[in-house]
Amino acid sequence: MKLSQIKKILNSNICFPMTTSTYQELEMDSPYIDIHEDISYTKDMVPLHSHSFYEILYCKSGNLQYLIGDVRYQLKKGDIVLLPAGVAHRPLFLEQLTEPYCRLVLWVNENYYNMCKEQFLSLEQQNFDIKLTSPFILRPNGALLVQIERIFEKLLQEKTEMLPGSEFFTLGLYQELFSLLYRTAFYENFSPEPEEKALLDNIIHYIEKHLSEEISLKTVATNFLVSQSTISQLFKKQMDLSFYKVVTQRRLIEAKNLIASDISLKEVPELCGFSDYSVFYKAFKKAYGISPKEYKLWIKN
Repeated sequence: MKLSQIKKILNSNICFPMTTSTYQELEMDSPYIDIHEDISYTKDMVPLHSHSFYEILYCKSGNLQYLIGDVRYQLKKGDIVLLPAGVAHRPLFLEQLTEPYCRLVLWVNENYYNMCKEQFLSLEQQNFDIKLTSPFILRPNGALLVQIERIFEKLLQEKTEMLPGSEFFTLGLYQELFSLLYRTAFYENFSPEPEEKALLDNIIHYIEKHLSEEISLKTVATNFLVSQSTISQLFKKQMDLSFYKVVTQRRLIEAKNLIASDISLKEVPELCGFSDYSVFYKAFKKAYGISPKEYKLWIKN
């Protein structure tokens, strides 16, 4: 379902629960770029998820951390988060919000993003910074921050008002933004350091590296020399989810990536750590609202 359709329903009197499947498989309205503003005044229950498009997030305010893969970052006002298609991510509300978590969220069609990247490469005639095709967080300041914030606000205005020529105008704004992100990424001091690794990070890293294997509370507890209850409480407190729920969410994200890479559907369960196709099918359908086969047809269209 497209985000615009969901917002129309939420603004009406129709009862419409925002389920995990709704959040996971949001679609873009535009074939190129979309942008919207989100504001959270309290802790949101956002699952570990991924998208079929690039997501570029501009943090306007909020005290929270962001999990990208198995790496955590403390977000600050003005931070830029770039998330390629298929990358697992979610905000972490480890403490009470002292101010609203406000962000501008830009979605970019993956093919369009890559086309712009190739055009940029051909004109720049320099080595392309790998950061613009990998997950990363930038912390611009000074004139760069002012320029980047202005473009995000202008993109939001154009997409909201939809004046004649707005779609074409937004493409030009996006190319300007892409160039500024490259300039920011060119200077290493604009990239904040990840948070110091703790037990949660090490366990998530373990999950990432052992997705195709059996993962249980017992084996993980033994590996990290802690009790099973310690791990259960840790995930409940910092992820708002059970340990097994997080493992399943991460396996399903990997399944989506494998399906998108044209791996046979029959091979996907084993590669993601599901015991058989039936278990995988039920988990996939419950999380995303469609079957693996339907998802494969959807991403190809």
